[in-house]
Formats: sequence, structure tokens, C-alpha cells
Amino acid sequence: MIQIIYGSKGTGKTKIIIDRANAGITEHLGDIVFITDTSRYVHQLKYQIRFTNTKDSNIYSEDGLIGFIQGMTEANYDIRFMYIDGAARMVSKDINDMEAFYKRLEQIATKTEVTFILTVSCDFEFLPAFIKKYIK
Repeated sequence: MIQIIYGSKGTGKTKIIIDRANAGITEHLGDIVFITDTSRYVHQLKYQIRFTNTKDSNIYSEDGLIGFIQGMTEANYDIRFMYIDGAARMVSKDINDMEAFYKRLEQIATKTEVTFILTVSCDFEFLPAFIKKYIK
């Protein structure tokens, strides 16, 4: 499953995703992974959450990010939630050009028991249709 937290820049999406990840420690079974492109938030996350900074891992493309995600899910079958803060920013693409990325992420979600929660910097009226289907 894929879930989207959306809003324009500065609307608090990162705080929401951090709060959800932290709450997941007590609410859900399984491992939690938090992926972003900065170490700025590492101390805001509970220590039980696996934190990854994509810049430290030299991940700058859609293929690199998808490969990294697949590798993590195949190496650890206990991952149940993966929080991704700013995938479009990580791969330097406009959200409108990321349909293939979301299709591949959906395939991973279907194959595994991982729920992906992503932030998207865009107001609802400007979200592409392929993103809107993930908003609950």
C-alpha cells in the first residue's frame, strides 16, 4: 500500500511523517524505515527506526532509490512501514514526471507487506492523477 502526505512547501509534511513514524513504534508490529536526503531529522526519530540519508548512500536517481528500497525489503522481511520524505527532491524530478517510480513502488508494495508513506510537495489541485489515487 502507498499513502501520500501532500501540501505545499512549509506546510508541515515532514513533521507529520516523523510523528507517524514515531507513533508506529508502539502501534504496529514490524520494522520501520525512514528515508530522506538530510540528516537534519535523525534526532527527532525514535532510535528503533532505521534512518537512511540518501545523500550519504549516493542515491540520486529513481533507479537508485527503487533499487535501494528493493534491497532493503529483500534483506529484511520484517519491514512493515517505509517512510520516504521527499522522493521527488531526492531524485531531482518534478512529481509530474514520476509516474514510473510510483508504479514500481506499487509493485514492491504488492509483493511485500510494506506500507509506503511518502511526502509530496504539491497542493491537491496540482497533484497528478497517479498520485491522487493514493490519498485516503
